Amino acid sequence: MKARSAIACALAAWLAGCQVIAPLPGEGGEGGTLATDGGSVETDADAGDAGQDSGPPPAATPPPPTPPPQQQIGPCEIAECSTHCINSMDRCELAPQYPSVEACCTVCEAMPSPAGYAACRPVETGDPAGCTDAGPLGPDGADGCAGRCETLCTLYAALCPLRVPDLESCTVMCSLWPAPTVFNACSRLRVEGTLECRMQLIFAALDEDLDEKKRDELCRDIVQGRCRDPKCEDGGDDED
Repeated sequence: MKARSAIACALAAWLAGCQVIAPLPGEGGEGGTLATDGGSVETDADAGDAGQDSGPPPAATPPPPTPPPQQQIGPCEIAECSTHCINSMDRCELAPQYPSVEACCTVCEAMPSPAGYAACRPVETGDPAGCTDAGPLGPDGADGCAGRCETLCTLYAALCPLRVPDLESCTVMCSLWPAPTVFNACSRLRVEGTLECRMQLIFAALDEDLDEKKRDELCRDIVQGRCRDPKCEDGGDDED
């Protein structure tokens, strides 16, 4: 999971940076200044009680209990992404939108607003068209939603910063690519130059085991729309 989190962090770094904010250390209580008087040691707090029987020392205050560590909710590190990815993998077996739950988490968590991405893609039905609307290539143009081109280009600009100068240029190019009626992340594609072809190439480029040269080759293929056989978690490759 750490490796996948590192990938998601790297994908989001170009947008807002990946920051780890550590809490400031708590300031300790004000201890009195030690002073000596004929061999005795007292603090400033006790100076006003000099000459009086102080009695037994007060019991030490126990430290506050350590809060339990935060637990990850579901497969993703963001709860809304976990809900979206679990529903997508469970309900879209006939037309999977992601090759694996890890890929789904990476895509969702890389968006400028992961919660907004998930909210715009509720998996309400398991039929191919319904799953496509709930996947990375849909919806498009809805108010407040990351459309298919914004989703694809957010991932592409992070994976391939040297191939496309910026997100806006990628979005303009993407608007010219044919959009699918039904998308299946596990299908073999023979039609090159399409959005689904490029989305499958992006899934391939998310592989953490790729070296820099192979990822750059995939970045080139994404622009040119050259299709490759997908690798899916369930091994299902449906012929189109």
